[in-house]
Amino acid sequence: MTGPVPGARPARRGVRRTGRGTARRTVRHGMRRTVRRTVLMLAVALALPACTASPPTPAPSVTSPRVPGTGPPDTGGTSGPPASGPAPSVADLPTLPWWGGPAYYAAFPKAVAAGWTAPSFFPIAVFYGRPSHSAQLAAVGINTFLGAEHEPAALADAEAAGVSIIAPLEWTAAEIGDSRAVVGWHVSDECEMGLSDCTPDWTHDNGEQGRLAAQRRYVENARGRHDGRFVQANFGAGVLGTFWAPTTMADHVGLVDVTSVDEYAFTSPHVRELVAGSPYWPTGVPPGSARAYGWMQDRMELFATPPASKPNWVLVETARPLLREADAVTIRPAQISGAVWNALIHGAAGVAYFQHNDDPRCGMYSLIECGAQLRQAVAAIDREVTGLAPVLNSPSYEWTFGEGLDTALKHHDGYAYVLAMATAGGGQRTFRLPPGVVGTTVEVVGEHRTVPVRDGVFRDRFATADTHHVYRVAAR
Repeated sequence: MTGPVPGARPARRGVRRTGRGTARRTVRHGMRRTVRRTVLMLAVALALPACTASPPTPAPSVTSPRVPGTGPPDTGGTSGPPASGPAPSVADLPTLPWWGGPAYYAAFPKAVAAGWTAPSFFPIAVFYGRPSHSAQLAAVGINTFLGAEHEPAALADAEAAGVSIIAPLEWTAAEIGDSRAVVGWHVSDECEMGLSDCTPDWTHDNGEQGRLAAQRRYVENARGRHDGRFVQANFGAGVLGTFWAPTTMADHVGLVDVTSVDEYAFTSPHVRELVAGSPYWPTGVPPGSARAYGWMQDRMELFATPPASKPNWVLVETARPLLREADAVTIRPAQISGAVWNALIHGAAGVAYFQHNDDPRCGMYSLIECGAQLRQAVAAIDREVTGLAPVLNSPSYEWTFGEGLDTALKHHDGYAYVLAMATAGGGQRTFRLPPGVVGTTVEVVGEHRTVPVRDGVFRDRFATADTHHVYRVAAR
């Protein structure tokens, strides 16, 4: 194949994002989770009267399958509601802005046919993988290709493995036909930065508006096929709010149905420099941490109208992601887990792995060629995510559990679920539970242990900053 193809991903280079480094700001503002919530809720209030979100977000399904944990709720011997009124419920708390769960995909017949509206389905993707690897990727929990190499003859492999494809525009309608595997169109990768041929010639910079116009053409191409598939785009440094697309990110996001974002903070020193240079990065937080991946999710939510009204996925590297920097490193399995769970805590509607690798110790396709240890680690992450899909596919409630914590509160099937990480290294943390929790013990999901609740409080330890725990406790 010769010449650039719209939607195709050029090779990454460690220096590709230097852009105009002098345009990076050094001002930093603290951005605590409470600020994020306040900004989101205010933005929702301002945007709702005039919003015309596309597609409309249906209400989530009421019926959902069971999730990890056995036995009836532990009510701790509590009595019924007081005479003065109904007992408080976790569901009485305000919810954070949210994209609506799997019912969002009901607007797209191909996604519906592939099972994307089921509460038990949570997208776990690989970025630009090979459909001929479908069976091997499905074995570690991958259920989606976010972009895919041009292997139309291998569509049958994806169908047989039950792996969906969000196909690049280089795949023709004739090649795809009525394939049940192809649920969407991936129209571009980092168009806001000029990639995907959105700036064909940097000696004649077409600027923000020129890149936005290119994105619009790609989206019109995809929508013009009228084939019941959603439209998706991936974004990069535009998330930072600095040099790239400082005024057009919301316009880019508004064009598509599903977004994703990548900045590989664990492996690229240059990316860490860029993240730290964002005026929105919280003061005092190291950028080379799992928190960078949750922060990217927070940022992407603010570009949707209303905020958080479109599903966004966060990309996580699984090796050394085609970096040319001399001091670039390969991510460790514990860091992969930390990045995934921090993104989920902050509301990511899907996870995608960037598996391409230039660490000479193993091959390009790290989930295939970089050894059993990596595959087993990713498979363990994906099993846990898939097992908790009905919980992850539900809204998060507003609640502050305590200091030094990054958390999401969910309510599902008679239980409160707390997804938690420590914000500054390991150690013990204290959780104050919300009204409506009635259990006297907390189950630590997947760890075969429980923690006692005393006076509405429990305590637990985190081994490192990349450690996560999921807690389950009976609740109204």
